[in-house]
Amino acid sequence: MSYQFIFNQYYIDLIKRIKTSAKHMKEDEKGDDYALGKGILKSIRENYITLDKSSDEYLLYVKTISADFWSSYINLDDINSTNDWFLSDEVKDVCIYKNIPVSSIRKLLNDDYLCHHFFSVFYLFMDELSDDDVKLYVSVLQDTKNEVGLDNITNELHKKVIERLNELKTKKNKDTGGIDMSQMEDTMLGKLAKEILEDVDVEKLQKSIGDNGDILKAIGDPDSGFSELISNVSRKMANKISTGELKQENLLQDAMKFAATMPGLFGAPNNQSGARNGGGGGGETRKNEPDVASMMNMMSSMMNNKEGMDMFKNMMGNMNNQKGGSRQTVNKPALKKLATVNKLKSKLAKRREAQE
Repeated sequence: MSYQFIFNQYYIDLIKRIKTSAKHMKEDEKGDDYALGKGILKSIRENYITLDKSSDEYLLYVKTISADFWSSYINLDDINSTNDWFLSDEVKDVCIYKNIPVSSIRKLLNDDYLCHHFFSVFYLFMDELSDDDVKLYVSVLQDTKNEVGLDNITNELHKKVIERLNELKTKKNKDTGGIDMSQMEDTMLGKLAKEILEDVDVEKLQKSIGDNGDILKAIGDPDSGFSELISNVSRKMANKISTGELKQENLLQDAMKFAATMPGLFGAPNNQSGARNGGGGGGETRKNEPDVASMMNMMSSMMNNKEGMDMFKNMMGNMNNQKGGSRQTVNKPALKKLATVNKLKSKLAKRREAQE
């Protein structure tokens, strides 16, 4: 995975976030920010009507920004005054996107840590990196507990920016508890979770668990609400794989968004926490916390490997969810029909968006 690909992922993601926020501002015609939202949407229509993840256009544009801008960003030493940087005279009017200044981006995102996260990524991946450095930096961005060692980072300026970003992440975690689901609503994983939750029968799940709270037993019961939930997830996943909606790069991008917006929510690598982090609980090891980086790596490997994909599809189609050991298989004709419908809906949505 190239440094340009990672840069483009973030650059395109940020412009989409900006566009969404600007639309909300424009909808409020009586609001003070109506003019800002309208102006931002006009700039996006004029300069970013199409977005290409393989293009070098965005990198070349960002490289035209004055070196003094990035120097001032690198040299932010006081962690408590980093947010003032966005409003400084030499920074606020700099356009990270064409005709979209830093001050507007900050107002649209309304999250200083998230701004720092994007700006740090732009700086890190702006210049050419080796494949090993790309993998290392991505692992750092995915690391929710700041436990990935930075000793292998040879570029001292890069190391400084990453260390500061980790400090800001820790500070955000302490100040807010680290949970902010609002930024995940428009991601592929967020939408999938929302779709699944809409179909969940909470009352049935509660009855399945029973008074003793034995979730494992409920999962093993083919008539339980959990079995139905797992089957539902399986069908949705199989459908998204068949339509091409579920892709490796999207999973990677969403994983990095989770790391950015919800630091500390997931478990640490190797399921270790507390002792290595100086956290509470007397250094107790929490064994049941999931490691999001490992989970994403496993899913990524499966989806980038034919045997893994075949295994996943077979698992989706052959889950034993009914009495007597009968198998519930994927309805392939129905999936094919659904895939066609989804493609048509996607094309229609893109046309509508282009006309706005």
